[in-house]
Amino acid sequence: MTQQIHALVEQTWRDHIGLPPEWTPEQTRRFLNGEAAAICTEIDRRIPGAQLLTLQRWKSEHGHEPDYPTTVGLLNNARQSITELVLTEALYEKIPPENDAAELETPSAATYPDNLVDAVQRWRYPWARTPEPDRDLDDLADLLLPHRSTLVRVMAAHLLQVMREDGQTLPVGPADPALSPFTNRLEEGMRADNQPLDGPGALNAR
Repeated sequence: MTQQIHALVEQTWRDHIGLPPEWTPEQTRRFLNGEAAAICTEIDRRIPGAQLLTLQRWKSEHGHEPDYPTTVGLLNNARQSITELVLTEALYEKIPPENDAAELETPSAATYPDNLVDAVQRWRYPWARTPEPDRDLDDLADLLLPHRSTLVRVMAAHLLQVMREDGQTLPVGPADPALSPFTNRLEEGMRADNQPLDGPGALNAR
């Protein structure tokens, strides 16, 4: 995560905010390292409180403690949300108004090079994907995966959003042959991010 944050900081300052042209490479390096370190420190400072609040809210809504897979998912989501929030406050809001920040909201392969975030995988990263999927894609995720947990369906909606933005064919129903490769792609990404593939929130009983 630290390397990803540093890459985001460097790219945003160089390409969107701007660095003083009179700075030496060493001055630039020290400045970018300091900015990245400050952001990482602030993320680490906020995460414990956000995670605790997330767990307390879940318990209040459901009347009992979440099981282990759900706890892991809730903690990961809180971490991602805080990361996105701090990046917005400490980095993206510094982009001058005349600069077009749309690239940060709807990334392309050119916006996120291989050593930062693969554009194809941007659905996995809150700071790289469209913040909220289209409403109809939330409904489509429920239709496609009614037996899966709430977390799985939320991530499915984000993946559907990226596929729509990239002009890819979306599965349209449970019997669609495209659903199997879609589900495989979804689960592969969630496993890579240590997100649980099971948990509460299924629309239908198995």
